[in-house]
Amino acid sequence: MKPGETKSERFCRLAEARTNKLIAMMRLLGNLCKTGFYEYNRDQVEQIFTALQLELIKNKMRFLQPQRDKRKRFSLSEPYEIRKPEPLDQPSLAIPLPDGTYLRAVGYPQGPYASVNIYWDNGEIPSSDPICFAEYNPDKPETQRVCIAAYCHDSDETTYYRPYVAAERNCNE
Repeated sequence: MKPGETKSERFCRLAEARTNKLIAMMRLLGNLCKTGFYEYNRDQVEQIFTALQLELIKNKMRFLQPQRDKRKRFSLSEPYEIRKPEPLDQPSLAIPLPDGTYLRAVGYPQGPYASVNIYWDNGEIPSSDPICFAEYNPDKPETQRVCIAAYCHDSDETTYYRPYVAAERNCNE
């Protein structure tokens, strides 16, 4: 900290410097798009931007939820709480919308019911309630294993859509 500098001034100074460094590095990354010098495929591009987007979301959440303590100490005097994986711990993609909100897709690849949940975030605090999901359910008949559903904000019921049938996808080929 510089002499006489307040915490707010220090934050502004460091945030501006670090943000400008990140922007400069992103511009350098963007220079890799020149196909005269480099060769890449769509999957590589998706991997790069998914990793960057995930880190941005994680960091934004650190600012918006600073009281969240992930390093809770173990204690025998308190019941052990199994932590459900949080959306920020999973692969995700956030799409900014024109009104400043985000649609956030979060993948849950672990367990028998692999799924993707869609959340609608207000741009400040992420929602913990999904608005819809697509799930692989191995307990269903083979033709109904991919389930797609939407949640209704005014109901406890989930609306399931007609089962996705992989064989029908290829019917025009």
